[in-house]
Amino acid sequence: WAAVFAKKTSDYEFSITNEIVQKERFRYFIKVPELAAFYSEITDFRTAKDIGIDRPEKNEILHHIPPTPQQEEFIQNLVAFAKTGNATLLGRAPLKGGEENAKMLIATDYARKMSLDMRMIDRNKYDDHIDNKASHCALKLAEYYKKFDAQKGMQFVFSDLGTYKPGEWNVYSEIKRKLVEDYHIPAHEIRFIQEAKNEASKQAMIQGANRGDIRILFGSTDMLGTGVNAQ
Repeated sequence: WAAVFAKKTSDYEFSITNEIVQKERFRYFIKVPELAAFYSEITDFRTAKDIGIDRPEKNEILHHIPPTPQQEEFIQNLVAFAKTGNATLLGRAPLKGGEENAKMLIATDYARKMSLDMRMIDRNKYDDHIDNKASHCALKLAEYYKKFDAQKGMQFVFSDLGTYKPGEWNVYSEIKRKLVEDYHIPAHEIRFIQEAKNEASKQAMIQGANRGDIRILFGSTDMLGTGVNAQ
């Protein structure tokens, strides 16, 4: 099937450690009309536009945030770890047994945490920084909060990393702390969807957002995405 309908090419791309590497991948389909004819035999495909669903166009804004000095240093250590497997470069114990085979998965995990907030790797070793994502996110949330204050505009904040856990340091709570302490937003107007312990309390929270009682609501893709109707 792949030989008939797909095309492989080699191209250069960035690795998880931000190095340029050559990769061979399936890049695009060929014989698309024939493939579409086969597909139509087993499916009845309709887009939202075909059905006429009325929904607003999304406006995506990409914010470029330069790495902090600690992040720049850690990126170099991450590159060295990916090459050598020396886990002490990341501040952890040497790799054991099967961990060596999972080296790149470990590097990916550390890269994700590092890009969000260095304190997710080691809260005691790394400090807060004005240029980390928590600081930038809090600033933008505060700007929109004030801009749409008259309308009681509310904001959803999505992150599947650093989610709220009671009694533990997490990025959700850190952004909330900045919003309350630095921008003087009332704490009761900032909530985490993880605080809802059942469907009834979740719906009550969504209703609070609809009324404007909750102005900033944090959640993961699963908990704040599918099935949530707030406007």
